[in-house]
Amino acid sequence: MEETRPRIRVAGILIEDDKILLIQHHKNNKKYWLIPGGGNDWGETAKEALIREYKEETNMNIEVDEFLFFSETIYPNKERHILNLFFRIHRNEKNNSIIKLGDEAVLIDLKFVTKEELKTMIVYPNIKENLLKLMNGEKTENYLGSLWNE
Repeated sequence: MEETRPRIRVAGILIEDDKILLIQHHKNNKKYWLIPGGGNDWGETAKEALIREYKEETNMNIEVDEFLFFSETIYPNKERHILNLFFRIHRNEKNNSIIKLGDEAVLIDLKFVTKEELKTMIVYPNIKENLLKLMNGEKTENYLGSLWNE
């Protein structure tokens, strides 16, 4: 079925103790890391979607702090177009649940990584430089453009 509008994906950037939380997917014979998050359902705000998706993927209860930046992922054959919205988040202190990988088949790992580890990882979309800036307390652009990983 042909897509007629972009898919919206929300993602929550969680930085604790100079490490960032990433989730690993195995899809289409590729393994890669992402910022935890997922698709926005119809009638759901970006904040509501992020809270729900984070719980599904990490078992964590979170609070959304601020919008940071967005990128687009447009497949070379134009079959998919994804708008990626990235937010700074923190754990909900009132309900500090244990981090646990969700049960979706594509999810294979979940962990906090250092800046040095991040530099060597395959991250989709490729926002490593922006994540490193955030980990260093620096600002990043709001619109990152269209990013495609081979």
